[in-house]
This record gives sequence, C-alpha cells and structure tokens, in this order.
Amino acid sequence: MNKENEIANLMEKFIREGIWKAGSKIPSEYELSELYQINRKTANKAVAKLEEKGLIFRTRGRGGSKVALNLPPKGAIAYRLPLLNAGGFCSQLLKGAQAAARAANYDLKYFEFEFPEDAQWMRIANSGICGALFTACAPPPKEFSYPAANVAHDIGSNFVNSNNFDGGRQAAELFLANGHRNVAIISDSHMDKKQGRIGGFIHTMTNNGINHPEKLFFPIPQNNEINIHTLWESISSAKEKITGAFCFSDTIAMHLLLHLNSIGIKVPQDFSVCGFGNMQIGNQIMPLTTVRQFPETIGYTACSKLIELIENPDCPPIQLHSPVELINPRSTVAAAPDLPPKLRTN
Repeated sequence: MNKENEIANLMEKFIREGIWKAGSKIPSEYELSELYQINRKTANKAVAKLEEKGLIFRTRGRGGSKVALNLPPKGAIAYRLPLLNAGGFCSQLLKGAQAAARAANYDLKYFEFEFPEDAQWMRIANSGICGALFTACAPPPKEFSYPAANVAHDIGSNFVNSNNFDGGRQAAELFLANGHRNVAIISDSHMDKKQGRIGGFIHTMTNNGINHPEKLFFPIPQNNEINIHTLWESISSAKEKITGAFCFSDTIAMHLLLHLNSIGIKVPQDFSVCGFGNMQIGNQIMPLTTVRQFPETIGYTACSKLIELIENPDCPPIQLHSPVELINPRSTVAAAPDLPPKLRTN
C-alpha cells in the first residue's frame, strides 16, 4: 500500500470511529507532513481521497478541512431473499439486518429472489456492494468475489441460524413431561432427520426410551398445498395410538388445529399439537404451543458479523446458532389422554 493510501485510511479510521468529530477541523497538510514524515504533495493526495469519499469538506480562507457533518455510508450490503413469498419471518430477518447495517453506517440493498439464480448474483455483484446476505436461496457462485453469509440456514462456510436442534429438544421434553409416547412428526422439509428441529426432537425422544420415534414421521410434499384430511386419516389410523403432533412449522400446526376443530376433536384435551416458528398471525387466531426463533436477532447478528468479515477478512468463519424459546407450553399441549389422572401434570 502506498503512503497516501495508508495515511488516507488512517484518517478515515479516525473519522469513522469518532476520534475526529463531525464538523471538527482536521490537521492541515503541513501538519500531516510533519506528523507522518511525508511530503506535502502526498499529504494533499491523502486529504483529496477523503474529500472524494465525502468524509471531509474544505472551507475557504483559514478554516481548513473539516469532518463532514453527515458521513456517507462505508459501503453497501446486499440481502437476497424471497420476501414477497415468505412473509413475516423473512421481513423480520430483513428488519434486523437493516438495523445492524444502519448502526455500522452501511447501506442495505434488498433483492427479491429471482431466477436464474447465478445471473441475479452477478447483477448483485455489479451493483456496488461489498458483501451479501441470503436466505432460502442458492449461495453465490464461485465467481462471486465478496464475503457472503447464509441467514436462517446452517449451510456453507458462513451462516447464522436459530438453534433449531435445541428447539426440537425443548418440544420433545414438553411432550414427554406430559406423558406422550407416540407423537407424530409432520414436516414438509427434506432436511436430514438427524439435524435441525426434527433431529433434535427425535434425538431427545430416543434418549428418553422411546423406540424409533422416526417411524411416526409423516412427510408433506414440499411447496404443495397441505391435504390435511388425508394427513389426519394417516395419523388416526396408525397402528399405535398417536396422542400428539410435533409440526415442522406453525403453518402446518394451524392447518391441523383448524381441521381437528372442524371434526370435533378438542385440543389439547384429546390431542396435543406443537408448532415451530411463532407465526404472529396464527397466534392471534389461536394461541399455539410453539418455538420462538427471534428472527430480528438472527438478521441483526448475521449482518453485524458479515460487516466484521468485510472490515477484517482474517476473521474466522461465521458459524453461529441463536437461542430459541418454547412458548405457550400449556396452550395446545396437555397430558396424554390415556395417561392415568394421578400422573397428569396439567
């Protein structure tokens, strides 16, 4: 790095970190040349670079150069996600990321998910960004030269996700505490049953003496409309009496709750249901036992950590799991209906 860039970067650091306050006068070119043992021409070029970035402004006469009153953003971060289709969860991720970008003086550019994916990634790369976040879409291609982080999926070298495995554990422990031994697992995800929320649920049930809980796994075709009538027929006709259901999402849980209500099955007295995700609209209709994921925190953390990686490429990879919390534990989960009254906890 040449001397003028070195001095310009150092002065920018002083401005960004507030050592040189907004509106305050910076050292003159003569003072800079004396301080850093450089000639005045080099000092002038360093100051000119700050002016080009909008970090300082020159005044007439003896006023010298002063720090800008409103600093320009350090850079722009892209966030690619299916916001229009995914609804509330993704909007909260975006909200958290926006707050983190604003706090660090970066712009955040939102890109709605489009096909073909690689072509959109290349458009994003050419849009003046310095890094990218992405949710529920393919990662950037190899030609993408900026740091990127996967948000809400623990796939890739950089990611921030909720601790879904622990959420599955908490749900399983609730069912077990209420005497449930045969619990349906309903999912529209093709994720490995050894990982994530389903993996945490199965692992905990197995560790507590439930043999092969994965045998009660009921898959739903991904991206298809849920045929809740057929699903319930499969659950109710199982060889072993099923007393509850752990659902991969609140959407599945709400479909199941509404169907059970329509056929006269009381929840949680006759059948227990637990969702995942804390879908706000669903909980306004009917309070649901579910696992809260704190998406704003996930988005904020992902963006903050990506900025650290942008500013210091030697930082270790971003691989974080945000805590989750089981909420409304008595709303739609209760004692198993075949449990003797004296053993019921609710």
